[in-house]
Amino acid sequence: MVSEALQALSEIRRAGNTPSLSVHAILLRLLFRTGDSRNAWKLFRDMILRGPRPSVRTFNAMILGSCLKGRVAAGEGLFWLFPKYKLEPDACSFNIVMKVHCLFGRAGNAFKLFDEMLELGHVPSIVSYNILINALCRQGRMEEARRWFDRIVEDGHETNIITYNVLLNGYVKAGQIDLANSTYEEMVKKGISPDFYTFNILVSGHNKFRKDWKGLVQNLFRDALNDEVCTHMLISSLCWNGQMEDAVSLMPRDAKDCLLPSVAVFNSIIAGYSKEGLEEEAINMYRVMVDEFGLVPSASTWQSLLLGFCRGGRISEAKELLYEIVERRLNVGISAFTIFIDGCFRFGRVSEALDCLNYMERKGILLDVVGFSAYINGLCRVKCVETAQEVFNEMRRRGLIPNNLIYNSLISGLFRIGESKEALKLEADMMCNGLSPDIFTTNIVIHGFCQQRCLERADGKFRQMGWSGLYPDIVTFNTLIAACSRAFEPGRAERYFELMASRDCKPDIFTYNIRIHSLCSSYKTPEAIKIVDMLISDGFTPNTVTHNTVMNGICADSLGRAMILSGKLIKMAIVPNVVTVNLLLSHFCKQGLAERALIWAEKFKKVSFDFDDVTLHILDKASSYLQKESEAKVASGKDLFLEFLMHITYELICNNNQA
Repeated sequence: MVSEALQALSEIRRAGNTPSLSVHAILLRLLFRTGDSRNAWKLFRDMILRGPRPSVRTFNAMILGSCLKGRVAAGEGLFWLFPKYKLEPDACSFNIVMKVHCLFGRAGNAFKLFDEMLELGHVPSIVSYNILINALCRQGRMEEARRWFDRIVEDGHETNIITYNVLLNGYVKAGQIDLANSTYEEMVKKGISPDFYTFNILVSGHNKFRKDWKGLVQNLFRDALNDEVCTHMLISSLCWNGQMEDAVSLMPRDAKDCLLPSVAVFNSIIAGYSKEGLEEEAINMYRVMVDEFGLVPSASTWQSLLLGFCRGGRISEAKELLYEIVERRLNVGISAFTIFIDGCFRFGRVSEALDCLNYMERKGILLDVVGFSAYINGLCRVKCVETAQEVFNEMRRRGLIPNNLIYNSLISGLFRIGESKEALKLEADMMCNGLSPDIFTTNIVIHGFCQQRCLERADGKFRQMGWSGLYPDIVTFNTLIAACSRAFEPGRAERYFELMASRDCKPDIFTYNIRIHSLCSSYKTPEAIKIVDMLISDGFTPNTVTHNTVMNGICADSLGRAMILSGKLIKMAIVPNVVTVNLLLSHFCKQGLAERALIWAEKFKKVSFDFDDVTLHILDKASSYLQKESEAKVASGKDLFLEFLMHITYELICNNNQA
C-alpha cells in the first residue's frame, strides 16, 4: 500500500504537478508508522527541493517520527530549519521533543526546553504541563508535581482529564492512595468526568494497597456520564475480576461493527489475559487488534504482553520481544524495561536483569523511580543488599526522590541479612525526608523483629502504631501470632487473637493455618481438625498448606487416632504438591522405611513429577540410611498407614496431570 502511494506521488511529479501538503502529511505519518524512516526523510528532502513548501505541521510530523525512532538529535535539529522557511516552532513542536526526552529518562532536558519555549515567547499548551507533571510523577517528586499542577490555572490554562489522570497515576505509584482519592473527588467537583484510564489507575491502586476496589467501581460508574466510557469501564472491571469470557463477549465481533473498540479496550483485554497467566490468548488478542481492526499498539500494549511473558516465567521470550521493540524504534516506554527487570529478579535470572540495565545504559535510557524500585527490590530479594544501597544512593544523586516502596524494600532486605540497626536507621531517614512509614513499613519492621525472635520489640512496634495513626491489619496480626506460636507462647498468641476480634479484623486462611500448625506442633491434632471445621463454616476453603499441616500432624500422631483423622484429610479433596510428597517421604525415613521412600521417589519420577531441593536432600538421607543399615524399628501398622496416604497422594497427582 505504501509503495503504491509513493509511486502515485512520483507519477504526479512526473506529470509536472506539485502534490498537496495534505498528501505529504498523510504519507509521512504512514511511512513513520510502518518504520520506513528512510523514505520519510527522502520525501521530506523532495519537499524542500521541489515543493510544496513545508508547513509547521510537516515539520512536526518529521520531528515526531524522528524522535519516536530514537533519533532525538535529528528531531531537535529540525528546529534550526524553521527560520529558513520563515516559520516558528509551535507548542506542539516543543511538546514532541519534551515528551521524547522524558521517555528516554532525560526529564532535565525537557524542563530546559520548556524554559526555552517561554524565553522565545511561545505559549505552552496544557499538553506541555501534562508532559512535565508526568515526568515529575515518574521520578516520585509528587510535591513538585502538585505545584506544577496548581501552576496550570495560575498561568491561565484549564486542567483536563489527562492532567488529573497523570497526577492520580503518580499518587497511586507512590502508594499515596488518600491523596489520589482526594484528587479524584476534586476532579469530580470541577465537573470533569472520569474516563477509562481514570478507572484503571484508581482500581489498580486500590487493588494493590486497599483491597476495596469493588466499592470504588460503583462510584466510578456513578460519576461516568458517557455510555462508551461506561462500556469500556465494564470491560476493564470484568478483566480485573478475571471474568475474561464476559469481557471478550462485550467486544465487537469484527471491524464492520458500528462501535469500534479503542486501543485502550484491547489493552485491558490483553492485560487481563496476561494477569491470568494466559499469554497465548493475550498474543491472539494482540493479533486481532492489529490484523483485523488495523489499530496501532501503544506502549501499554507492549507492556501488557511483556507482563504476561514475565509472570509466566517466559523470560527469554520477554527479552526477545523487548529488544525487538527497541531495535525497531517503537514506542515502548521505560515501564517495559521495569517489567522485564522485575520479572528477571522474580525468577532468579539476575544476570539477564543486569544485562538489560547495561543495554539501557548503551541506548541512553535512564531508569525512573518505578524502575529503580524494581531494581532495588530485586537486589534485596537475592540478598545483594549492599549493591541495593549503592543503587539507592546513585538514585538520590540523580535527583530522584525514593518512595515508600523503595524504602520498604531496603528495610526488608536489611532485616533479612540481620542488619536490624541499619534497617531502623533507614526508617528514621525515611521520616526525615518527609515520608511517613505506612502499614507495609510497620509490618516489615514487626516481621524483622519476629524473625530475630525479639518479640518484646515487635510488640513495642505494634503498640506504637496507634500513635502514628496506623491500624494493624490482618498481616500484622498473622505475623505476631505466627511468631508467638514458633516461640511456644500460646498465651501471648491468644492475646493477639482477642485484640484482633476486638478491632473487628477478620481472620483469613493464613490465620487459621497458623493456629492449625501451632496445635499440630503441640500434638493436638484433634483440636486442629476442629479449627478446620470452623474454617469451613466461616466460608473459607482449606488450601494445600492446611492439608499438608494436618497431614503432618496426623502422621506424627498415634496410629489409632491417625486412622480416624485421616478421613477428614481425604474429605478436603486438595490436590497435593511437592511439599506433600516431601512430608510423606520424610515420615517414611523417620519410621525407618528409607527403602520405601526411594521406591516411591522412583514412581514419582516416572510420571515426570518435579522434585525440589528439599526432596533431593530427603532422598540423599534415605540413601545414606540404607548404606549404614541403621533403619529404626517401625511402629506397628504405621508403615501401612504411610503407604495408604502416599498411594492416595500419588493417585491424586497422576489424575491432576492427566486433567
